[in-house]
Amino acid sequence: MQIKEIFENATNVYRTKKYIVKQIISYEAHNEFHNVLYSQDTFYKRTYLRDKYYESKYKNKIDINGKRLKTACSTRKYID
Repeated sequence: MQIKEIFENATNVYRTKKYIVKQIISYEAHNEFHNVLYSQDTFYKRTYLRDKYYESKYKNKIDINGKRLKTACSTRKYID
């Protein structure tokens, strides 16, 4: 996997102590029930190269680590 793939098609990317997290947020409209925002989260273990790429991409952010965007529900996938 290329490091750039972590950032492709992401709605939001942020860092935790151990992971760089890619969030893909989707909206689902429902006629009978409430509309829903949900998140597909992929947790990539932080490595030296992933951190360097992240830092170069987001060097101008006020909070370089970023924050998770809240949604009603989410799925998680972990990658080393």
